[in-house]
Amino acid sequence: MHHYGRALVINDAKAKEEYGRSIARDFLSIVKNRRIYNQIRFIGADGKELIRVEHNEKEGNSRILQSELLQDKSQSIHFNNTAKLNFGDYYISPIDLNREAGEIEKPIRPTIRFATPIFAVGERFVGEIILNVDADAFLSMVRNANNTQGLSFALSDVDGYLMENQNPVLNWGSSLNLSHGGNLKQLISANVVQQITESQNLTTLESDDKLITARPLFAAAGQQQPMGYLVAFAEKSTVLKLLDHFLIAFAIFFVLSVIVAVIVARVLSSTMTAPLIYLTQAADRLSKGDMNTEIQIKSGDEIQSLAEAFERLRESVKLLMKLG
Repeated sequence: MHHYGRALVINDAKAKEEYGRSIARDFLSIVKNRRIYNQIRFIGADGKELIRVEHNEKEGNSRILQSELLQDKSQSIHFNNTAKLNFGDYYISPIDLNREAGEIEKPIRPTIRFATPIFAVGERFVGEIILNVDADAFLSMVRNANNTQGLSFALSDVDGYLMENQNPVLNWGSSLNLSHGGNLKQLISANVVQQITESQNLTTLESDDKLITARPLFAAAGQQQPMGYLVAFAEKSTVLKLLDHFLIAFAIFFVLSVIVAVIVARVLSSTMTAPLIYLTQAADRLSKGDMNTEIQIKSGDEIQSLAEAFERLRESVKLLMKLG
């Protein structure tokens, strides 16, 4: 990179060609092996792309773009923000939809960019390297989590505009993206959204019909500005239903534990005693708030079926406690 930067400063055409090809091959190797980068570019000090390598994970191909396909990025906010940095600093963009020649790519490609300025011959700015990272790899985790029964998740930008939620029609509503206005305010009240977007810590709130937990997300340690907010919702009716089931089951558990103790003492053989004592101890642990110890019996009879029912209840309550 040092030799390429020097060639740019002295405008040595032969050296620029030689070192530029070498850097392009290195970029190509990176996108093929790492597979999370949609693009790696070297952009000159004037904002024009000098080297550009692309990778399409869905199609399974990577390429070095020819010079006639390179673009002028001098008006790009990402280029201009990076150009203001000092040596060793880096820029992390918000997540947005990638644009080519000023237009949003189709199909849409959510992207987060990491960039750093390049200096040569002292402190002369000669350009910058920008890596476009495929943000869908992260968004898909939120998307898949929405399959959790009784819970739903959303990811918004710092202004509350949705990037991922259960209703894809609402995604990418900001003026920088699809401009249709899809916002957290369409899922929860404006007051709750304001409390979420003003917090820098884990926040637990409630609306008329939902329990809500939200956390700001930072792209790197030490960042002051979050790149967005991850929000989890639980319908109160679902939570109350789980609580009702738990309380009923817990009452039954308590009664059973007393009955089991009597039966163990008077009737059952040692072969039957062990699983029943185990259930009694499990009931005692639950009564003391221990939701982490798995309840498991492999007796092949009604006691095993009862233990499996208790285990499902324990998992439900554990999930509820995590949400709170």
